Parts: sequence; structure tokens; C-alpha cells
Amino acid sequence: MENIHQELVKSFQSFGAAFRTADVFRDFIELAAIALINQYAFDAEWEQRENRYHEIRQKYSEADFCRFSEMLGLLMLAVNKVQKQGAFDDVLGRLYMDLGLGNDSSGQYFTPYCVSKLMAALGGSGVAEKLKTEKFVSVLEPTCGSGANLIAFAEHVREAGYTSSQSMAAMGVDIDILCVQMCFIQCQLYRIPAKIVHGNSLTREFWSAWCTSDWILGGFSQAMADKIEAERERETAAAVPTETITLEEQFVLF
Repeated sequence: MENIHQELVKSFQSFGAAFRTADVFRDFIELAAIALINQYAFDAEWEQRENRYHEIRQKYSEADFCRFSEMLGLLMLAVNKVQKQGAFDDVLGRLYMDLGLGNDSSGQYFTPYCVSKLMAALGGSGVAEKLKTEKFVSVLEPTCGSGANLIAFAEHVREAGYTSSQSMAAMGVDIDILCVQMCFIQCQLYRIPAKIVHGNSLTREFWSAWCTSDWILGGFSQAMADKIEAERERETAAAVPTETITLEEQFVLF
């Protein structure tokens, strides 16, 4: 895993003075996200994403552009190697930091994965009990970043003896489209049913959604809507109705 990570770092730094590493990284993330989602999501935004892919491609020579597919292959290899070791990791978040992109000018620093694992263990302490009676558990991250907390929660579900691709629904929001796409890519590669939204959790403005194949094919949009409706019915039966629409409800309906 360490060798693959170092190879990825060198690949991003090999574009020379003509390209800033930060720009190459951002282009790679957007290209990878589009390539992954356009394989199965034939929605109204498919053509727009495809046009954006070719727009980015025009910035690079053929030789340089070929490096992006090689780097995606390395990323997939890194994720597969981590999983074969029986673990999960925030591969892209670590890569971002090791490339020196987390600095005062950008203001972005990603949570170390060991901290995310601790938070998942504390916040998901009742997961095993819930999954004895419920088909899946859900987690919402209003500032998802590269997805470390969602990935750590998936690992926690696996450690509880369940398959994350079937037993959890992950939802993330971030105001930075780079973070949204990083989170989406990793959830897709780790086979986490996830809906990652480009939006503002504070103002509740949402602009676009990136859903993994396991979210779409697993019917989690409807499953989450049904879960929310059931919770509303229980509140009404308990004579504690609320008019407030939660972030989770608004997020699922978006």
C-alpha cells in the first residue's frame, strides 16, 4: 500500500512546471468522478458531465492525459489492497495532505483516519443491535470532506459482522465540489451506498448529487424515504408531531 501511495504522489508531481499540482489533482478528481458515475447513471446530467470531461481533456497533451487513467488504476489498486488487508482507509484524503495541498491558503485539512475510526466507534456503538431488527442503518455527514467519517462508519459496520454495501446508507454534504467528488469516488470504490451532495448544510441549499451505484441499484433513495415516513408516523402516534423538516429529510428528498 505504501509503495502505491508513493507512486501516486510522484505521478501527480510529474506533470512539470506547466501545471500546478493542485490543478492536476482537482482535474484528476473531476475526471475520475465523471468516469465512474457515467458508467451507470444515465440521468439528465449525463451529457453535461461528459462534455465537462472532454473540456478538461483539452487542457492536456495526449501523453499527459494518459497519466490520469494510470493514476485512477493506481488509486483502485490502493483501495483493493487496503480491503484485502481487511481494513478501510481515506486514501484520497491522505494523498491530498501528502501532496501539500492542505495549507493556509486553501484552508482545508482532512481529519486523520484514526480519528474518524474513533468517532465511528463512539457514534455507532449501537449499530450491531440496530441491525438485528433493521435492514440498514444510516449516517449523515453535513461536512463530509474526503469522506473519512463515512468510510470509517462503513468499516465499523463491517466489524459488526455486516456488509456495508447492503447494511448502511451514507449521506454526505459539502460546500466544496472537490470534496464532494473525492467522497463520491471513495464511496464508489469501497462499495458504500452513498448519496453525496454539493450543497451548504447551514443554508440548506443543494446544487447537485452524486450517488454511488450501490445507492441507486440498492434502492436506497426509496428506502430512506420510507424510513423517514415511518419515523414521522411513530412521532404522530406518540403525540409528539413536529413541523420541522430535518436536514436528513430535505437531503433525501433533494
